[in-house]
Amino acid sequence: MINAMSDPNNAVHLADNLNPAAQRMFEWILSSELAPGDPIPIEQDLATQFGMARGTVREAVRELRALGILEVRRGLGTYLSTASASTIRPGLVYRSAKQISTDVAGNKHFTGLREMVEVRALLECSLVAQVTGLVSEETGRELHTLAARMDNPKDSTAADRQFHRTLYAGVENQLARELIDVFWDSLNLAGLRLPPANTVTATRADHDLIADCVVGNDPEASREAMWNHFGAIRERLGRAGDNRDA
Repeated sequence: MINAMSDPNNAVHLADNLNPAAQRMFEWILSSELAPGDPIPIEQDLATQFGMARGTVREAVRELRALGILEVRRGLGTYLSTASASTIRPGLVYRSAKQISTDVAGNKHFTGLREMVEVRALLECSLVAQVTGLVSEETGRELHTLAARMDNPKDSTAADRQFHRTLYAGVENQLARELIDVFWDSLNLAGLRLPPANTVTATRADHDLIADCVVGNDPEASREAMWNHFGAIRERLGRAGDNRDA
């Protein structure tokens, strides 16, 4: 029998509504020597190992797949996933888009989106200061080219995303790079609920300034440029809170 982390004081609670069988299996995965990409035992062996019915094991595997912990490879079996942060994207989009309150005047407050903006801004302000002075002139020119593409509304979104990917390509922390991608996608998708903004020119200027700053050697200037870059989405959030725009 598997020696799972059964002490309720030490148990890892993945989610309040997680199936107890999935919780047990997750605890076993954490305490095992298995690495991302390794196969796990077949369904029948897991059922025997945990003392569960095969249907219970199947449901537990299904839940852990939904959370991005396990992945099924057709014809090969079930494996530990590569542990990408992208699996949290749907939950972040849902939280950002649906966490809304209304005050006594009838004004909406997009709390979820505002918090997403704050977290992303804090992360990017820290990272942009970290890469300042390490970005080559060649990469700086690439960043300016991407900023120029933002003048085209049809290409602006793709160019914006690639700009931030290129900016942090040299960051060794893989989780940080993945979170930037996840936050960008989540904020972009959830932000579709907000009033449109006519800020194409300002968006390009913001990115040009960031590109200039990171090629230089003033981390504080880069941090300030990045923080101001989020001004447009803050302005949209403010207008979205006005019930005349609702």
